[in-house]
Amino acid sequence: MKKKLISLCMVSIIAVSLSGCGFFETVSGLAGGKATSFSNANDLESGKAYVWHHEGATIEEDLESDVGENVFFTCITGDYNFRKKELEEVTEYPRSIWIDSDTDSQIPTVTSLDYLVYVSNNEVPSSVVFERFADYGYTIGISNMEADQGGHYYLTYADVEKEDYKYYIDMKSDAAQLAEIELISKLYLDKVGSNKVDKSTVSDGGTVLGLEKDKSYVCEFYTGTYYQDYALKANIHSFGSMERFVSYEYEFMHSNFIAIQIPEYFKSGYYFVNGVGLFRYVADKDVGKYNGEAYDAGIDWNDPMILYNEDGTVKYDPSNPDSQKPIEDISDSGDDGTVNMDINAGVDNPGNKDRDGGEKKEQEVKKK
Repeated sequence: MKKKLISLCMVSIIAVSLSGCGFFETVSGLAGGKATSFSNANDLESGKAYVWHHEGATIEEDLESDVGENVFFTCITGDYNFRKKELEEVTEYPRSIWIDSDTDSQIPTVTSLDYLVYVSNNEVPSSVVFERFADYGYTIGISNMEADQGGHYYLTYADVEKEDYKYYIDMKSDAAQLAEIELISKLYLDKVGSNKVDKSTVSDGGTVLGLEKDKSYVCEFYTGTYYQDYALKANIHSFGSMERFVSYEYEFMHSNFIAIQIPEYFKSGYYFVNGVGLFRYVADKDVGKYNGEAYDAGIDWNDPMILYNEDGTVKYDPSNPDSQKPIEDISDSGDDGTVNMDINAGVDNPGNKDRDGGEKKEQEVKKK
């Protein structure tokens, strides 16, 4: 998947200030026994991102004292394959995030009433990187498969390095058992249950589509021409890096964080903010139809903002003020209606006469 990568080191506090409706998933407030939601800003940990959400209140009011209810929610990281390379501009392997189905409800939701907060005790960021990740839904703990010339799908197992597979397998899922296979260059996956693995069942991020959440499947792998069956559960919410953007606008809030505005051009999607945590952004146009759950197939979370030419060069980047959106993407026929169009006037028709020498004729054209 094409990506625009921009590098940045961030070690301060971030808050994203927006305006509009608010949604938030109610969660247990614990992840691995550690609190992930808080009622007091003083309890927030330096170096982490949080979402503030409190219907009927302002963040200024909640900063004055302990609110008595949780209003700050941690942007969790889940398991991911780019540790210590969170903000690198170019990485050798595809970038994936895997979050199990027991935890993905703790991904905080940001709408236009909420703030995204990052706490730090030593620096203020000069800019903020938002790395957008495509949502591929629930699947087994395998990503980034590729197709050979015959359309058979495989994951790189030990091609360059003996542990290449760690970039393709979620090692915190039950798919980690695949690490016990004898070292081979490629590990093929032919079937998941009764589903054939082909271009119709594999996502752009190389994950298996169409699986039922939390259901176990017998997966037919091949080491060379020898098959090996493994029972794997589709309990991994899988994400793949899609595009990156940088924001520079922020304001101090007379507190222990600053507020940074999410760019107006952002679409609904999942964003990894400055390499510290993932949040779900629901744009105003999608607020009314968002189901409030950890996964909503009714919203296109992967609608790209950066457009590319066929040769891979950038055609349009909304973060670039000099970039012009293609006409076909900004034209809008509007509502059905009637317009008057002069079909005879032109440079060779002075006086706006029709071709018979009379006055111009007008034709009513129905908009499509």
